[in-house]
Amino acid sequence: MSVVFIRGQEQWDTGISMQGLNLLAHAQMIELPIGSTCGGHGKCGKDRIRISLEDQHKVSPITAIEKAHLKPDELAVGVRLGCQCFPDSDGISLQVFLQG
Repeated sequence: MSVVFIRGQEQWDTGISMQGLNLLAHAQMIELPIGSTCGGHGKCGKDRIRISLEDQHKVSPITAIEKAHLKPDELAVGVRLGCQCFPDSDGISLQVFLQG
């Protein structure tokens, strides 16, 4: 079970999913840039990803930082910040859609 990042037809499999690592860190493990310019501190809001609505239960709740960076209509369709979003347990399968 692992986190798989998807952009169009391309996919990158981390080979792992860990509750203690945010999704930005999962991407960094496989050297996949997903847009963060602040190093994952929730300041830039550029590491936008999308979690399918079916998989929302597999990740941590939306944070106040995400609410400050993302519009309500973005949150409604599963857009999150990679630095603020964590798998809810180890060893899950999760597809993460990259923006742009």
